Amino acid sequence: MRCPYYSGAEYHLQITPGAGSPASGAIDVKVTVLEVFKPITISPVLKVALASDPLSIALPSTLILKVYDRRYANDLRAFYDIPELSEESEEAFRAWASSGSGSQRTLEEWEQKRRADDELDIEPSAEETEAYLATLLASYYENEVRVYERMASMQGNEIPRFFGRTRFVIESQPDRTTDAEVPGILVEYVEGTRLDNLSIDALSPVLCQKCVDIVLAFGDSGVLNQDVRLENFIVPSSPGALPSGSENRRRDVVMIDFAQSRLRREGEDDEQWKGEKWSTDEEGAIGFVLQTKCGWDFKPTYRYMVMAEE
Repeated sequence: MRCPYYSGAEYHLQITPGAGSPASGAIDVKVTVLEVFKPITISPVLKVALASDPLSIALPSTLILKVYDRRYANDLRAFYDIPELSEESEEAFRAWASSGSGSQRTLEEWEQKRRADDELDIEPSAEETEAYLATLLASYYENEVRVYERMASMQGNEIPRFFGRTRFVIESQPDRTTDAEVPGILVEYVEGTRLDNLSIDALSPVLCQKCVDIVLAFGDSGVLNQDVRLENFIVPSSPGALPSGSENRRRDVVMIDFAQSRLRREGEDDEQWKGEKWSTDEEGAIGFVLQTKCGWDFKPTYRYMVMAEE
């Protein structure tokens, strides 16, 4: 089964602009894929160029399109031991899903079912596993959108600008590979070097501290990020000055990828939230790793520390 995500591919997208955008209603644009970032792990991430003028919204000429397609969530498919894709298996899944055989479960309902089946040593069907994966990817999509909206004040500075949600528009005969149901997001393309690929000499104490400060700012805004790692920070090739209101600051590092993040839940009390933050230890996930990589003198804040019960 041919993957629809490749250099040179052209897509017609419908964009629903993010909160605060001057545009109202959906916007149609056409884009061309310039690069597919490899390896594809959980979500295909594509560097795209605008091939048409959206008119009602100002967009950069080069952007990032991230799609949440269960078919190409390669690491998750390997983790759940899902068989290799084929046209036959995909048609079987779509027939099963259209029959209403439990495919509309929420993520919580799927996880409850999977736990119950595991206790009874029941092997889920291939179709059920595909449906679970689709629901999990949909949750990652919603998580990422919510985090971008919550952290709007950091967009264009410490995180990329978020331009909106996307869907593929199928213009002619139904395409067996491009799926109109696959959601995506369109965000700013930041040219630069991932933190894990940066030389030790380039990892200054100031840069290391800025990475930790971004992580702490997320916590202060009620965000729990379960995927803090060097690979999710980019050092821009041209840092440049930040927009007005950011005097004496430079865009030295940008954090990306918030699919495995969540907002603090309604009713989640201080003790529960503190416990979640402490066990995840986002601050240490970047601070201690940088300390090991370059010898930076990391000083944890311990702001979410939970004392062990005696």
